[in-house]
Amino acid sequence: MHPIPMAQSLPLLGAALKLADLPGRVEWLKHDGRDLEIQDPCNPAFLDGDWRAAAREARTVLDGHTGRVGVHAPYDGMPWASPDQRLVAAMRERLLESLEFTAAIGGTHLVLHSPFLYFGSAQTRHRGDELTDGVQRTIANLAPVAAAAAAQGCCLVWENIFDLRTDPLDTLVATFASPWVRRSLDTGHAHLMTARGGPPVDTWIGAAGAALAHVHLQDTDLDSDRHWAIGDGGIAWRAVFAALAHLPETPRLILEVSPERQDRSVAWLSAHQLAR
Repeated sequence: MHPIPMAQSLPLLGAALKLADLPGRVEWLKHDGRDLEIQDPCNPAFLDGDWRAAAREARTVLDGHTGRVGVHAPYDGMPWASPDQRLVAAMRERLLESLEFTAAIGGTHLVLHSPFLYFGSAQTRHRGDELTDGVQRTIANLAPVAAAAAAQGCCLVWENIFDLRTDPLDTLVATFASPWVRRSLDTGHAHLMTARGGPPVDTWIGAAGAALAHVHLQDTDLDSDRHWAIGDGGIAWRAVFAALAHLPETPRLILEVSPERQDRSVAWLSAHQLAR
């Protein structure tokens, strides 16, 4: 019989928020020093505006917050492995702007989306040198970004999107060979892709191992990317947190659900003695 963990020993949950939602959630974040992820740069229009003023305002609101802070980078229309260098130059500019914003709010992680989009099955590997070429192009394209991130003490974390296999993203991170480039896992994305033959969420955690620095926690069914409250979908959460417990270090656990679903998610996980 396994002992019931003490509440204070349970993993601490953080949250993904937009700046507009921050004032209503900041006391909850401050109370236990919860981690935070700002998601406004996902919208490219944000980086075209006065993001410096927005960062100053956020720092004021967060005064006294002791948790770690991160940012989600833009991703729409961002094929990181592209051979088109004019396109790559524009993507680099966006990411360098994102890093500037991250530094301005005192952030130490930046989420990037996977460059690997699958159209086959989970059992089909990349043909020929496709994986090697994709990894090498991604590393070359983002070398200035990775250098800038390391210089400011910011970790780039790569999130699974339509990935059906664990090895391409894990290979990409390993090939970067930098402590400032690590893995992210989106639980909802991983669960959704099990409908196409992908592995369950806990397998992703075990495959990433010590490279896993960041997790987006959200629940879903097998239909679409729902971002439901934890417990409302079909993810095997006990298996997820058992896999997390085997890691040498607990990743940043970021609830990527709407603000009104965050408290309900925390309550569900706390009631099941999985997280707090």
